[in-house]
Amino acid sequence: MINFLNKNNISKYLAIFVFFSFIFIPFNASSQTIDASKLVPRVEISLSPTSGSFTEGAVFDVPIILNTKGQNVNGIETRLVFDKDRLMIIKPSSGASIIGVWVEPPKYDNTAGVASYIGVVPNGIMTSSGLIGTVSFKALKAGKANIRISSNSAVLLNDGLGTKTEIDLGRAEYSIVPKSPEGVSVFSETHPFQGSWYNNNSPIISWDRDSGVEGFSFVLDNKPNTIPESVINSNETSKSFENLSDGLWYFHIKAVKRGAWGTTGHFLVRVDTTPPAKFKPEVNYLVAASVLVERTLVSFFTSDNLSGIDHYEVGVIDKAQAVSESPVFTQAESPFQVPLKAGGNLRVIVRAVDKAGNIRDASIDVKPPLILTKFLKDNIVLVLSLIIFLGLFLLITHYFVGHHILRYIQRVFAIAKRESKILEVPDVEKPKIRKKR
Repeated sequence: MINFLNKNNISKYLAIFVFFSFIFIPFNASSQTIDASKLVPRVEISLSPTSGSFTEGAVFDVPIILNTKGQNVNGIETRLVFDKDRLMIIKPSSGASIIGVWVEPPKYDNTAGVASYIGVVPNGIMTSSGLIGTVSFKALKAGKANIRISSNSAVLLNDGLGTKTEIDLGRAEYSIVPKSPEGVSVFSETHPFQGSWYNNNSPIISWDRDSGVEGFSFVLDNKPNTIPESVINSNETSKSFENLSDGLWYFHIKAVKRGAWGTTGHFLVRVDTTPPAKFKPEVNYLVAASVLVERTLVSFFTSDNLSGIDHYEVGVIDKAQAVSESPVFTQAESPFQVPLKAGGNLRVIVRAVDKAGNIRDASIDVKPPLILTKFLKDNIVLVLSLIIFLGLFLLITHYFVGHHILRYIQRVFAIAKRESKILEVPDVEKPKIRKKR
C-alpha cells in the first residue's frame, strides 16, 4: 500500500488520468462547456458610496475600495473618470492608503476629468475592503454626475510574475441639486444706514439679483423676523414706499432659484418726521455777570420721544436791525452766555435738532437791566466798598456771636454788680438812752 501511494506512482497515475481525459473530451464536447474566465483570478475596485445627493457648492469625499476576493496582490493601478462639467476634484488623498510605495504620486486633471493612483504593496495584501485612496470632490452644477473606474486600470498578483487579474469596475452616480439662494442683499439710497434715523417717510429700497433667480417675495411691516410667503410678487430689484408713519419699519425679502426658495434677507428703516417737543428758553440775570462782563445767561431744555435730541443751536439777532436779517446759528449747550449792550434789545433763538434732522425753534427777548446796570456802573467804587464793609460786619458779628463773647461780657457785669453790693457798709443803729424819771 505504501509503495502504491509514493510520489512516483501518484505522478504516473495523474499523467494517465490527464491523457485519457483529453482523449475522451472530443467525444463529450457537445454536452460539456468550460468557462475559462472563471479560471482567471478576479478582484473588485469600487466607489463608496455608490449614490448620493449633494447641493451645488458642497464638498464630499469618495473612498476607492479594493476587494482582492481571496487573491494576494501587490501592484495597483487605479484610474478614475468623472463628470468634469458637474464635479471638480479638490484634492486626492493618499494618507491612509494600503499602497506603501507610490510609483507616481496621486494626480488629477479637472479639465480632462481623470485621476490616478499607481503604486505597490510590499509583500502583497489580501483584503476585502482595502482603501486605495480618497478623492474630495466639489459639486459644481445641478444634474446627474457619474464617476467610474476606467477599464485601463490594473491589479497584479503577488506571484512573482506580475500576473494581471480581471477587475470588476465600480461606478457611482450622484445627484447634484440646486443650491438655495442665500439671503438677498438689500440696500437703500434714501435710508442707507440701518442704525440711523431719517425724516424722509418715503424710502426707496433696492436689492441684488443673483444669476438664475426667477423672482422675489417681499413684505414690509413693523416686525423684525417676518418670513415672506413662498409666492413670487416681484421680478424687479427696487421698490418705493410712500407716507410711512413714524417708527421702525422692516423690509423682508427672499428669492427663488430653480424652484428652491432661499433664506430671508432683512433691512431696517427708521422714520422720524416729528420735531422735538415745544419748549421755552429762560433768562437768568446775574448781577456780577451783567456788570463785570456785560453778559447774561439763557438756559433751555427739551426732549424728543422717538429718535432723541442730537444737539442745540443758538442764534442771536438785534431787534433794531432789519426784519430780513437772519441769525447765524452755532452749536451750543445750556446755559448760553449772551453779550449785553447798554440800550440793546436782543432776541435769542434756540434751535433743538433731533437725530433725524427735525428741528424745533424757540426764542426769547433779552434786555439788560438798565436802571440797575447804570447805577452799578456809576457807583462801582461805592458798591464795592459797601460790599466789603458788609462782609466785615457780618464776619465780626459771626465771630462775637459764634464764640459767646457777649454772653461772657454780660456775666462779668453781673459778677461785678454782685461784688459791689457786698462791699457796701450798712449804717449802725445808735443805742437809745432812757431818761430817768
